[in-house]
Amino acid sequence: MHDPSSVVMRLFRVPNNSFQKRKHHSSYRWVIFSGVFGVYLGFGMVAMSLAPLVGEIRSDLNLTRGEIGIALGTWQFIYILTSPIAGRVIDRLGVGYSMTIGASLVFVSGISRCLTDSLPTLCMAVALFGVGGPLVSSCAPTAIGIWFTDEEERKFAVGAYTAAPAIGSIAVLVLSNSVLMPLTNSWRWTIAIETSVMAIALVFWLMVAEFKVETKQNAKAEKGQTFQIWKSTVASPEIKIIFFLGVAVFFLSHGLGGWMPEMLREHVGFSSMAASNWTAGSLGVGIVASLLLPPRIKRQNFSLILSCTVLIILVSLVSITFLPSYIIPLSVMVAGSRSALIPIVILALMESPKLNPKQMGTAYGLWFASAEIGGVLGPVSAGRTADSAFGYDGVIWLMCAVCLMMIFLAYAFRMRMEIIN
Repeated sequence: MHDPSSVVMRLFRVPNNSFQKRKHHSSYRWVIFSGVFGVYLGFGMVAMSLAPLVGEIRSDLNLTRGEIGIALGTWQFIYILTSPIAGRVIDRLGVGYSMTIGASLVFVSGISRCLTDSLPTLCMAVALFGVGGPLVSSCAPTAIGIWFTDEEERKFAVGAYTAAPAIGSIAVLVLSNSVLMPLTNSWRWTIAIETSVMAIALVFWLMVAEFKVETKQNAKAEKGQTFQIWKSTVASPEIKIIFFLGVAVFFLSHGLGGWMPEMLREHVGFSSMAASNWTAGSLGVGIVASLLLPPRIKRQNFSLILSCTVLIILVSLVSITFLPSYIIPLSVMVAGSRSALIPIVILALMESPKLNPKQMGTAYGLWFASAEIGGVLGPVSAGRTADSAFGYDGVIWLMCAVCLMMIFLAYAFRMRMEIIN
């Protein structure tokens, strides 16, 4: 008979390396995956909480489109500064503690949004997401890389966990204007209810995660080498291309994700409910694409799959401009396949032979930092363009130009691989 307390302790502590390897091949990896998935689901709900309520928030706080665009892009700007630090924190504290800290800050960010009364306070509440978010987004691939040693399972896990924010976004888009706003008659209470999902996910993570700080015998020397570690991580031309792809992918994803409901409402003429529901449907397409494409990714076909996916998105965006309004929902749905671009590029980074396995947290932190440059520019540029004489047509053509840039980068990645081979 085993002592029950010893079984519990095994779930929360990392024993010797041999047992660690056996446990990583056990079914407990799916328990860890569930915890990661839950936190990332809450992450997506808090991140999307403002988008379907832009009209109500603008009216209540008396903001212009450009000002709300600044608010939407605030956390991405903070991400740029905090992600490299978050990566180093993960390598030092481990996934358990780092995810807990990150999820707690994301929760506080969501609740703080309900208390804002001006643009500065709204930006501060959203900025707090940029402090906790990098810990969550960098912990997730780190945990998958550690716990999933089988290549096929790892690819599926990457596609599945990156679908979690999309699922959370769908829930927000569907519930905000269809259920919660009619029920509460308040955008503040709507955001508060949606943020409660992160609290539940955090409690579950605390129950299942492992908490262990890696001891460093030469901590002072390592601290002094942080800049050199960052520099060595991005030294490879292949890694540089993956980082540039991250910038373009996040520009497209955050730019369209933040403004699609409002674009459908103001530019196409849909109601708030219809705009949110069709945007949610497009994210559903993105979830399916995120589950189907990553398992088929190999280094040899990465550029082809990425280019084909981006080309499909490009055609769907162009069709929004020219097709009649009753066909536009189909184009919006197809454009939702942009959600699959993130796991595709993350897999390219995860499986790159240039990535140091001992610096996974650092690499993901730097990647998210660079990617969020696009995350900042996307919503802000879309808002400014929508306010200009170009209007929402200009937003669409801007996103098309970014798609063409991604196809060029995919070609550059393939050329780099051929040179190496």
